[in-house]
Amino acid sequence: MTTSQERSLPSIEDVEPRRTRPVNVWAVVGAVIIAFEVWVLIRWVSGPYFVRVDPGPTEPPMLMRVILVGWQVVSIPIALGLLAWFVIRPWMRDRRVGVDGILVVAFLTMWWQDPISSYGGHWFDYNSWMINFGSWVNSIPGWLSYGAPGHMLVEPILFTPGAYSYIFVIVMFLGSWFMRKVQARFPRLGKLGMIGALYVFMMLFDFVLEGILWLPMGIFHYAGGYLQTFPDSYFAFPLHEALSIGATFTAVAALRYYTDDKGQTLMERGSEDLEGGEGRKVIVRCFAAIAAVQVAFLLTYNVPNFFVGIHSDTWNEDTQKRSYFMNGLCGTGTDRACPGPTVPLSRGNSSYAQPGGGVDANGNQVPANVPFSPGG
Repeated sequence: MTTSQERSLPSIEDVEPRRTRPVNVWAVVGAVIIAFEVWVLIRWVSGPYFVRVDPGPTEPPMLMRVILVGWQVVSIPIALGLLAWFVIRPWMRDRRVGVDGILVVAFLTMWWQDPISSYGGHWFDYNSWMINFGSWVNSIPGWLSYGAPGHMLVEPILFTPGAYSYIFVIVMFLGSWFMRKVQARFPRLGKLGMIGALYVFMMLFDFVLEGILWLPMGIFHYAGGYLQTFPDSYFAFPLHEALSIGATFTAVAALRYYTDDKGQTLMERGSEDLEGGEGRKVIVRCFAAIAAVQVAFLLTYNVPNFFVGIHSDTWNEDTQKRSYFMNGLCGTGTDRACPGPTVPLSRGNSSYAQPGGGVDANGNQVPANVPFSPGG
């Protein structure tokens, strides 16, 4: 049978090869991260480490207790409010979610990484007077730092998840505002110069946030850090903290500020060509944003500070005398010497240095315990 009209088949040259869109790559990475995060949290909640770490005999000052209660009361509601404003509200109104909403979703997943810099050794901890159920650190495969049920690194569950959300929202808006100001003042300044200026600004922002506000409030301590301001106090602030988290803040702010001609951030590129409805595109973009911010956090903060953890400085006496900061990790009430240059790292069930104030075989002074204060 023949037809009067000849059909033409597309040539090989006419067939466009299938392209891998950047947003899909980022989304796959984000999905893997979320799957691992959920698995770790389930192991924690269903395992023996999901128990409260007791703050011990030291009673925090009244003002500190009021402040700690305040942060726990407001943190989760603020995070939920941000989710409603930037994600639910625009979706219900326009069936669209902008880049700010996508990033808010991503920020809500970052808190699980908070303690990972202590993977190899302890150098900081939270105030266990706040509501806690220990933390998930010992549920992470291969975790090396000491921890036992009721004696471990603490994560205040009513503070940390919300804090990561609203602090990074502040960072992305504050960073964008700063970069607009810099660009207006120095229009010939290149991208590298802009990011460098942003980095300095973000380090200063972190010094105010943590060094001036949060540390004196008694939310956590960085006793094992280096190059500290106020080195003999519980609110000692290590300058490498500003260097590292400043880099994370810079990455997040720059990610939001620099978009292409379609208004897309680095991790969203190609999302306009995705098949399916707007809901599917939003989900893919969310996973892509999760990958971007979590990878940035891991590489700029947790990897550098991992080396601080395995080379912790000596914990000062003002921190060690406060039982709500020690949390059964070392010092009084335990048979473990607190971290320091003369104290070897231990892992799992390995041997460890005991306190006593003596001298080891190499002539190194082994730290003695510091008695707990009844209040302060």
